[in-house]
Amino acid sequence: MSRNATHPGWRRSDPVAIPGSYQYDALVAGPAPQRFWHRRKLELVRSLTPPRAGMRALDVGCGSGVVAAFLADQGAEVDAVDTNEDALRFARSQFEGGNLRFHLTAANEMAFADGSFDLIVCLEVIEHLPAAQVAALFGLLGRLLAAQGVLLVTTPNGASLWPLIERAMDLFGLSPPMHGEQHITRFTRGRLEHALKAAGLEVLRSGRFCGLAPFVAGLSWRLAARLDTLECRVGQPLGNLLYALAGRTPPR
Repeated sequence: MSRNATHPGWRRSDPVAIPGSYQYDALVAGPAPQRFWHRRKLELVRSLTPPRAGMRALDVGCGSGVVAAFLADQGAEVDAVDTNEDALRFARSQFEGGNLRFHLTAANEMAFADGSFDLIVCLEVIEHLPAAQVAALFGLLGRLLAAQGVLLVTTPNGASLWPLIERAMDLFGLSPPMHGEQHITRFTRGRLEHALKAAGLEVLRSGRFCGLAPFVAGLSWRLAARLDTLECRVGQPLGNLLYALAGRTPPR
């Protein structure tokens, strides 16, 4: 297996401590808006990149392992990486075994051969990295994709209400501090697409999700689901998260 080149000054972690079970707790036991938000991400993975038996998948920045476990439950062969020791300890205790393996490593230190994966997911990771590091990461992940493989990226939408929501969450202590601490690079849909293309990837699809619906879930989950369906029909103009699905650019 070839080891990818390291990058001096690679940001390995946030300056604030993130509890190891954070994503799991948010999905399973968080307030209704938070649970809706995290379940919507799993639905996005299911709809855009349906996992299948034998698919080789990589989860970059896996946190407490819920997305990796979801992929593995569908039959994919999954490797998941993170630098948060507490998160990996939790993920291993809950999910590891069989077709799911967790690795304590930074992305630039992964030891996977080029072309190893049919699917790479990188969900809400890139906002934690400097722009130059995002560019290096996209280049690295592109090399790890198989010829017909795809990369799914999500990140907060800098052109939505999310920056204000983030500040409000910080103010009321609803999550570990985000603005300027965890989240240091902002993306718009165009900027995300440009970063992927600059790394030699072809953007297959992009869009927005998680608009108003998650915040309605606190009143009624059924109403939130209906609103989400409506928002999807009109293109999620208020979507607080961006997604992009990309593949290797075919040779010309």
